[in-house]
Amino acid sequence: MRAQVRPVHDVIVSSPQAPDSPADPVVLRAANMGKRFDIYPNDRSRFFEFLGSRSHHREHWAVRGLELEVARGRAIGIIGNNGAGKSTILRLLAGITEPTEGAVELKGRLSALLDLGVGFQDGFTGRENIEFGCQLLGLSPALIEERMPEMIRFAELGEFIDDPVRTYSSGMALRLGFAVAVHVDADVLLIDEVLAVGDQYFQRKCIRRISALLERGTSLVLVTHDLHAVRALCHEVLWFDAGRVRLRGPSREVVEAYLDQDRLRGARARGDSLEPAPRAARQSTRLVVGSTHPMLEADPLLHATLLRSTQLPDAAEIFAEDTGEAPRISEGENLLVSGTGEVRVLRVQLLDAAGVEHTRFRSGESVVVAVSFRTTEPVENPIFGVALFRNDGTYVYGPNTGFDEVLQGHWHGVYTVYIHYPTLALLAGSYRVSVAIYDSGHISPMAWHNQLYEFEIEQEVDDHGLVRLPHRWGMIVHHDETGLR
Repeated sequence: MRAQVRPVHDVIVSSPQAPDSPADPVVLRAANMGKRFDIYPNDRSRFFEFLGSRSHHREHWAVRGLELEVARGRAIGIIGNNGAGKSTILRLLAGITEPTEGAVELKGRLSALLDLGVGFQDGFTGRENIEFGCQLLGLSPALIEERMPEMIRFAELGEFIDDPVRTYSSGMALRLGFAVAVHVDADVLLIDEVLAVGDQYFQRKCIRRISALLERGTSLVLVTHDLHAVRALCHEVLWFDAGRVRLRGPSREVVEAYLDQDRLRGARARGDSLEPAPRAARQSTRLVVGSTHPMLEADPLLHATLLRSTQLPDAAEIFAEDTGEAPRISEGENLLVSGTGEVRVLRVQLLDAAGVEHTRFRSGESVVVAVSFRTTEPVENPIFGVALFRNDGTYVYGPNTGFDEVLQGHWHGVYTVYIHYPTLALLAGSYRVSVAIYDSGHISPMAWHNQLYEFEIEQEVDDHGLVRLPHRWGMIVHHDETGLR
């Protein structure tokens, strides 16, 4: 499996406006775009049709009637079931295949990371493939030489960068392909489902890089089954079904509608009753409160905000799923994910006071680390911990619910536990978060994610060190030139 990196396209259009012109900020547009495939039952039918006038094939429209506009700095997500036409759309937008009808208009430069299948030369080393890929993407030799070290650092392949690509795993090929795709100053970036191949650490790193590119004005079209990534990255989502847009709109609304349909389809497949459940049997998101313990969050406004920001509409389905073996992921000698498996972490969110996910905060800002998880069997008095590290491994702080004597009880379901730092006083730098859920004796982790979640701190004042501690200055005069005290 190899990552396909499409060359950057420079498309000349009739409009004289620049891509960032206020009059027309759209950098990629599809007008009534459609793609038809002629399907023949066998080669003989194709031959007979070629010789005669009678049709021997049936028509299949993978995409039809697509109207799409992507503005500068905007992210569009495309979701849908397998076979809905999502990947075909990206190939049409990337120019890999020609539309049967309609047209694609691109203003600027385009880079795409699509199939894990083609694109690299197996006999070349990773370093040689970076150089070769950059040449295809239109970078000058001087620019390639300038950016090569950063691409190699981003890929994090170590000594394997000088090994032939044929020896790479699919995850290693993804690292290499993504490193090239996001360092070419493209105006539009197209990404297919390839991120699912990477480990959680690299997925997070890719998402941070994509977020940074969006802030700098790059546009994104993302095809993925990772609905959490869609919510986090995309401003608008298109739900595709059988080659046509079924719904489009803000990411949260479309994703929730898609999940509703998916749950309904699953219920029908299982033969479940689709009648509404009795009112008393319905499950609702709620907060575990009712205590005035000083270590429990008591702000009702923050409670309401977190209820909205941590929703898991498909919690009942998640709880019913078969989890399989407990995950264990390593990177070299570094253990990233482990645990005995009674608890499985679903997602980790870094939120501001408004409930918005970020990877960059200001020193002293309110920060919430929210950990959504499910149990695979009942657990009694687990210990929840969140640890902060500087990116050089310096251990900053690691509170847990055992030390603070809160949130004890019997748990079996789907939950979100969170810790709120009202004023996170870290100074500027890059930091990592570990999350863990231990047994009641704090002996072995049921789930442990080791420094997987990164964030940055910015500061507006000059200061040095690791944290900004509350302080005041004063002066006592014992003697001065006036002779007075």
